[in-house]
Amino acid sequence: MNNSAEIIATNLDLCAEILVRLPTKSLLKFKCVSKQWLSLISNSQFCLSHTRQHQHNGFLEPTALLLRVEFTVSPEFDVVPLKHYSDVPFFDYVNVPNIILRQSCNGLLICESLDDVGGCDVSRFFLCNPTTKKFKMLSFPRNPVKDCEFFINLAFDPLKSPDYKIISIREVAEGSYVFEMDIYSSSTDSWTVSRFTFSVDEESCKFEDVVFCKGVMYWNSYGNESLCFDVEDESFAKIPMPTPRNNALEIHRYFGESRGTLYLAVRYHSFISLELDVHEMASDYSHWFLKRRLNLGDAVKVFPELKLGCVGFSPGFSGVCFIQSEKEEKGKVVVWADGKIICYDFNDVAWKMLYDPGPGVKIGSDSHPFEHLHEARFLAYKYFENLSCI
Repeated sequence: MNNSAEIIATNLDLCAEILVRLPTKSLLKFKCVSKQWLSLISNSQFCLSHTRQHQHNGFLEPTALLLRVEFTVSPEFDVVPLKHYSDVPFFDYVNVPNIILRQSCNGLLICESLDDVGGCDVSRFFLCNPTTKKFKMLSFPRNPVKDCEFFINLAFDPLKSPDYKIISIREVAEGSYVFEMDIYSSSTDSWTVSRFTFSVDEESCKFEDVVFCKGVMYWNSYGNESLCFDVEDESFAKIPMPTPRNNALEIHRYFGESRGTLYLAVRYHSFISLELDVHEMASDYSHWFLKRRLNLGDAVKVFPELKLGCVGFSPGFSGVCFIQSEKEEKGKVVVWADGKIICYDFNDVAWKMLYDPGPGVKIGSDSHPFEHLHEARFLAYKYFENLSCI
């Protein structure tokens, strides 16, 4: 080692200034250089500084999308790279069976594990960072009531705070739609058994379908309104939801956000329907407006290899999510379509191929339990490659 390199390697302050600017994958390799570098790169303050160093105008940008088939239990998922090829670690480092990815939030994942105990499914939940392969099994101050609904949500924004909160929502009696909420704070490593008891209509809130945006948890709903929860103030509010088109029957609502803006894409129930209504929430959160009515038939004109609409009531597209880079004025709607990943770019007003795994290869073909691939509904989760601590 020459004299200059030795000075840099042994001066931890100078070394930290250099390392914090490097990509995450490089840092994971550099942990092996020395015990000092391992200690430095594993330090929670360094990890936080590194994450904030790589933000883009106040927001983190996802490295990849993780796709899983709804209603399936598997520790694996399909990876769609957004920036570069991402070899996302699967859950081989977590010794639990039958894993279901439930939520992704700025680098951390909430997962559920289903175990067969005496003929009954027993759920366990854990928090993990797949980049660092660190995880934490979760325990709760109040366990789920038998045959009642139980949901876990995560609130985490490393650009605001290194701490995170976990929300447990527990139905108090079967079919009552009355819920209690408990809150875990990583800053105190403790649960607060909340004073909140609230009720919802059957279709008014989907607690398993959550978006954390600007400090507030928003829940999807198939009704005319839904709930949101300000995590810092610990207060509830109601938000409107889009009105169905001419009272048409909706089959799926895809709820998401990109760079602080909420989006909702709606697919309607009909024998052959290639339409997708994309709604955007107003900046004051008072109402939704229809951003665009998309027709996947227009995508087929651009990509004739896509075979959509060939199975009744299963048009062959799903897995809708929303992304936007710092350089783009408007975002994109990302769609799984017949095994390819396409997007509608609002900047260029055009359908584009986002990821093609190759001729004859269809994403998801090895992971669906249905007779036809188009019958599967894919769910998309954003993967943020960072060193966030648990």
